[in-house]
Formats: sequence, structure tokens, C-alpha cells
Amino acid sequence: MKKTLLTLFAVAMAGTASFAQVVFDNGPISDLIGQGAGGADVSSLHDGMGTYGAGHAVSSGFRIADDLVVAPNTTLQLDSLIFYAYQTGSGNISTITEVNLKIWNGIPDDAASTIVFGDGVTNLLFTTEWIGSYRTGDFGSTTCDPATCTQRPIMRNALTIGTVLGPGTYWLDWQTNGSGTSGPWAPPVNLGAGLTTTGNAKQFDPTAVVWNDLFDGTLTTEAQGFPFQAIGTLTTGLTEIFNNNSVTMTPNPVKSSATVTINTPVSKSDVFTFTVYDVLGNVVRKTENISAQQFAFNRESLTNGVYMYEVAKGNTILKKGKVVLQ
Repeated sequence: MKKTLLTLFAVAMAGTASFAQVVFDNGPISDLIGQGAGGADVSSLHDGMGTYGAGHAVSSGFRIADDLVVAPNTTLQLDSLIFYAYQTGSGNISTITEVNLKIWNGIPDDAASTIVFGDGVTNLLFTTEWIGSYRTGDFGSTTCDPATCTQRPIMRNALTIGTVLGPGTYWLDWQTNGSGTSGPWAPPVNLGAGLTTTGNAKQFDPTAVVWNDLFDGTLTTEAQGFPFQAIGTLTTGLTEIFNNNSVTMTPNPVKSSATVTINTPVSKSDVFTFTVYDVLGNVVRKTENISAQQFAFNRESLTNGVYMYEVAKGNTILKKGKVVLQ
């Protein structure tokens, strides 16, 4: 499974919407988009898989863990983590009440590893909500067919973190609590039909006091991973100059078009890239090989709302800013 760096993500911090970067995404959660009950997405048990979710309830003592990689010559300011869980029969209003966490600088409880953040007790949860997806069986299931089953609504659980991680491989070790009677359970990464090995996660067994590699309960050789996103800021060899006046956009808010001006000397050999993202980090407009010091941004078919824009010259990001379309 490829673990990728993404770009922008909107997350509500203490009730205020703010933009941050999804700097690490451990994999997708849903394989059937819009094919569930009421048009919801689905995370299905396909290809003979048998485990709906892994136990990691506070009351059980079980924990789960997966790794996060910070690249060489990179520093991560980690602001938030997004985990996923469900309680069977909860309905679409989240019943998740707690997520605690430990971040290790190696495999959890290994003699060479130490905890660099968290204590495994403190509740770090600041918001929880249904993601519009259900965990279900495979098509034809007599108990939980993807087209109709709503027993396991998956909740997105955001944690406030606030720590800095240098280069290396870290392990996120977490546990979840809820007001329902089932679980909570953690659904695995779902790569879709034909792909049943999804990661390298581990689960802590409190009875044996040991961390075990996590496999599907039916396909017992298929290692599983957990979907999560890390939100923050990466500092790398890439030059970043965000909070200055090197680039301006006027007018802003934009009704039909705006003028983007690069307020630094421009040589004949300079070329720029202009990119616009929506609040989920999707690229909705990208123009490359711009050689002019001033150029137009035409909204065209873009709908009203808040977007982020970025102007880069080669490997140097000159400006990241917010633009409002109205």
C-alpha cells in the first residue's frame, strides 16, 4: 500500500474552520462510492474477507497501532490526527466519546522505542461525525448487504495533537471509547476489489500482553492497515514564503475574475504555476508555464465558496492564500 503526501484539508478546530495540510494519508476507507443505503458510500467485505473491524475499545484494553513516516530532511508540525471507528447500531449520530493516543518513535513497547507524545489515557478527541459511509458485508450477504445495510456507520474522529516530529518512522498507538454497547471497532483500509492486503498494522492483546501483527479474520495471511490522516505543516528543502506580499490577488472576494500579481522582480526565464484547491484538497484549477508578472484568474464554472490558491516558481512556493468566490 502506498502512503502518500496530500495537500490541503479543511478541519474545524475548536469550532472555527481553518485550513491545514493533510501531510500523510494512510489509505482509503470506502470502496463503493454512492452504492450504499440512501446513496451513502460503503466499505465492504470483498473477496472473502471476514473482519468488519478491529477491537480497540477502552473497556477491553485492546489497542491498535499503525505507522507514520516523516521523510528525511523533513520536520512535521503535527496539529491533528483523524481516526475512524464505528459502534454497531449507533445510528448516524456519533456515539464516540474518547480517543487516547501514544506516539512511539518505533514499534510500540519495543525495547528500542520510546513514547514521544501522549500517555494512552488522556482524551484528545475534539470532534466526531459520520463520514457518510457504512461498513458492510459483500454483495449477496444475508445479514449486511452493501445496498441496504446501515448497522455500522463509520465515524471520523479528529484529535488535537500539537507536537513536532523529526525524520523517522513513528507508530500511532490508539484506543477509542463510545457511549454505545458495541466496540468501538476500527475498520481497516479498503483498497477495493482484488486487493485484500492493505497495510502493516498491529493490535495489542491485553491478556497476553503482546502486540500482534493484524490480519483479516478469514483471510488470515492478509495483513491489514488502518485509515488515518495526519494534519499539520511539513518543513522541507522546499523554500516556503507564505505570509508576505510577494503575490497579491485583487479583487478578493472574486465575482467573475481577479488579477494575480507577482510583486517581485521577474526575469525572462522565470515560469510560475498557479493552483487552486477546494477545501478538501482537490485541485480544481492548475495553470503551468506562466511567464507574465501579472495574469488573470477566471473563476469560470467554479461554484461559490472558500478556496485556497498557491503560486510557485520552480521549487519555491511564493504564496499560499485564501480566495473567496461569491
